Amino acid sequence: MPENAVFIFDGPNFYKNMKRVGLDRKNLDFRKLANNLSLGRNIVDVIFFTSPVNIATDPTGYAKQQKFFANLNSSQVTLKLGKLVPQSIPCRGCGISPAVCSQCNAPMNVTTEKSVDVQIAMEMILGCINNTFDCLFLASCDSDFIPAIDFIKNHDKKVFLLLPANNGTPAKGHAVSKACNVTIPIDQPKIDAAQ
Repeated sequence: MPENAVFIFDGPNFYKNMKRVGLDRKNLDFRKLANNLSLGRNIVDVIFFTSPVNIATDPTGYAKQQKFFANLNSSQVTLKLGKLVPQSIPCRGCGISPAVCSQCNAPMNVTTEKSVDVQIAMEMILGCINNTFDCLFLASCDSDFIPAIDFIKNHDKKVFLLLPANNGTPAKGHAVSKACNVTIPIDQPKIDAAQ
């Protein structure tokens, strides 16, 4: 009987690491990538976590993201959303925290993603407890997930890290890679095969 597998993509982290190593994601089909990596395992779910763009502050980004969400849905990928929270940061030059720095006129507001990491960790732990999977494919280099990875491994299940890599150079993820059972490099040929 084949093993059950769940694929979890930490969208912002995965994309950031693909960009960091110079991979071109093109029109990556996450379900197809999961099928290509599953090696005959039964795929229970492919879950993509991210936060929605604010239509009021970024209408172009919002429209692109909605198209991307529609593509995820049509390829039977489960979408789970966090939220983007505006936050004021101090100016790197003078240390003040207004909306715009009076000295250099730089905007001082950023958005911070909230609740995605907690949702991912909960998905990992609950999937383990509920025996949803035998192995988990995790696409994130966030070391905050190491306690959840250890929990899963302590329950006799496997965790495979999907780590972007280009020309043999992986994204930074040594601590997470060390915690997982196996690290699978995601290189350009694997991305090209999942279009």
